Amino acid sequence: GPFAIEAGMVPAKNGETPVRIFNVNTQSLVEAIVQTPGGQVSYEGNAAIDGVPGTAAPVGINFKSAIGSVTKKMLPTGKPLDVIDGVDVSCVDIAMPVVLMRAEAFGKTGHETAVELDADRELLKRMEAIRWKAGTLMGMGDVAKSVVPKMALLSAPRNGGTIASRFFVPETCHKAHPVTGTVCIASACAIPGTVASQISPLPPAPQGMIQIEHPQGVIIMDLDVDFTGGKQELRRAALIRTARRIFEGSVCVPEKVWAGKRASKPVTATA
Repeated sequence: GPFAIEAGMVPAKNGETPVRIFNVNTQSLVEAIVQTPGGQVSYEGNAAIDGVPGTAAPVGINFKSAIGSVTKKMLPTGKPLDVIDGVDVSCVDIAMPVVLMRAEAFGKTGHETAVELDADRELLKRMEAIRWKAGTLMGMGDVAKSVVPKMALLSAPRNGGTIASRFFVPETCHKAHPVTGTVCIASACAIPGTVASQISPLPPAPQGMIQIEHPQGVIIMDLDVDFTGGKQELRRAALIRTARRIFEGSVCVPEKVWAGKRASKPVTATA
């Protein structure tokens, strides 16, 4: 979003500028709200995110078309709960297809560090076997060489949050928590019958601020959904991220690259 404005692809407004982004991975639209006081992108601010160093200007992210991001179905298997290899699983596709399971089903508390979980090779092997079978049930075919669906081990929160999550991407545990995984898990808490809603059922819409505890702290989402009685209404799934300009430079292209195509002097492309 900030780059699109600075590159002139999106005209800046005074105060805030909305930028519509097409997520190629999930074929969905995301809206970013960028701080642009005086028509200029601002990177300085007090927004802080657990697991991300420092503070910066907030960038609001709202997922506009998250339901059925990859499989085109909110519940790809047709049910909120399935049993694979003796483990209760919920296959949910909102912003990202994720296989949700209870941590206790694997002998875990759900509050381990990412390093501790990554070190348990038997855990990862067992989870991966379930993911492969879940992929077939979700209509995704052979997912052995695919990074989707992802997986999450869920548990009751310990620090005042809504639910605790250890998110796998999929071969390692995320050091904090991904945005798309946050949208999926928070929404799943509002879908009757899922593993997430059994652990932490949400009140009727609008649900408000949902806090997901992860290895580095908490990620917060503003949620307004109605999945009761067969409804599939996602009106708001918004959260705050931060961004900063990292680098800029030039790439010099030798003249010989263009030989035989057209006469040209050395080209400098600015990024």
